[in-house]
Amino acid sequence: MIDLFCCSNMNYISFFFLSFFYPYATYSEDSLSILTNLDIQIEATAAINKMYDFKFDDAEKEFNWLVQEYKNHPLPIFLKGLSLWWKIDAYSGLSDKNKNYKLKKLDDDFLDVMDESISISKSIYKNGNQIDGAFFLAASYGFKGRLLSERKKWRSAALAGFNALKYLKEIRQDKLMIPEISFGNGLFNYYSVWISNRYPILKPLVKLFPDGDKLKGINQLKSAARNSFYTRTEAQTFLVRIYSGENNLRDATFLSKYLFETFPDNSIFHRYYTQLLYRSSNFFMCKEESLKIIDNYKNRKFGYYDNDVRLAHFYLGEIFLSEKKIDEAILSLRNSLEFASKFKDNKMGYTVYSNYLLGKIYYERGDMDQAKEFLKGVLKTSKRNNDLNTRSRELLKKI
Repeated sequence: MIDLFCCSNMNYISFFFLSFFYPYATYSEDSLSILTNLDIQIEATAAINKMYDFKFDDAEKEFNWLVQEYKNHPLPIFLKGLSLWWKIDAYSGLSDKNKNYKLKKLDDDFLDVMDESISISKSIYKNGNQIDGAFFLAASYGFKGRLLSERKKWRSAALAGFNALKYLKEIRQDKLMIPEISFGNGLFNYYSVWISNRYPILKPLVKLFPDGDKLKGINQLKSAARNSFYTRTEAQTFLVRIYSGENNLRDATFLSKYLFETFPDNSIFHRYYTQLLYRSSNFFMCKEESLKIIDNYKNRKFGYYDNDVRLAHFYLGEIFLSEKKIDEAILSLRNSLEFASKFKDNKMGYTVYSNYLLGKIYYERGDMDQAKEFLKGVLKTSKRNNDLNTRSRELLKKI
């Protein structure tokens, strides 16, 4: 039932991990790399922080200034693309009908920026800066592949992925242990094992690279989360996902709380934090944050959309049920199902559970017609071997 952190689309995200977040690797002082240039880091800090706090208009103005200042290097234009990526991700909660309309232009803008980054990267690569050139070529192609695969444009996604892998071969060794390298190595070490275990079909691709080590990968990501500049927030975000997937709720909740408090206008961090409060059974705080999510949605705050409210109403439904506030629980669970109906995929974990809880509530109230309606909803949206499916069939037999 872990809707937010389940990775049903990791078969294409693996392309992303193997492309963008691989290390900068063979940096040396005469390579002309600006990735560790302190002056540029200082100039970029404000813009990057605004990007993560979803103040995209302000961030873009500063990124545009950096593009003019360093127009012969792909770093600034790539940061513009990263900003667009987070904006696209912010729209992930939109219903299917609205998502297509909203994302079409953003997708086009993002792909244009990545193409520009690729063009500049090829230029500096040919002119001798092969470290930065190869890195940003891999990064730009990797992000293109990720978006195209999410849009199910498999042939174009595969081509972008292969181009990313081509340039990764040139920057694989990490002779200078800087924090950004720890981040790239960490993701590779963790996900090369994770992907192989979860998606055997991808094992031939993973075998092209050295063997991974999940524990080592987590430690490297922790190092990057503490010490890196460009990848710090990215490392922290992936650690939240990893900790959650590993059921390390204490560390996941602690880190998600930090991210949300640092970037309070980032709806994705708010979503992570709220769900982890629910999974940790911290119902008092989860109730407070769920109500905030619903208020933000009603006030049309950027980043808060139908799926966010679906989740928030589900949390409230179970919380009200634990408080014996049955009428409030029914209303919240029904609201969750109403928002779930706006999505093509109605087999989401919390949607199945909402149907089951409503069916059970009405069964215990003696309203068998309503009970049957929601219990049959469980059967329609879950597999027969699912535990809630089994429980629902047992209740239906009693009815």
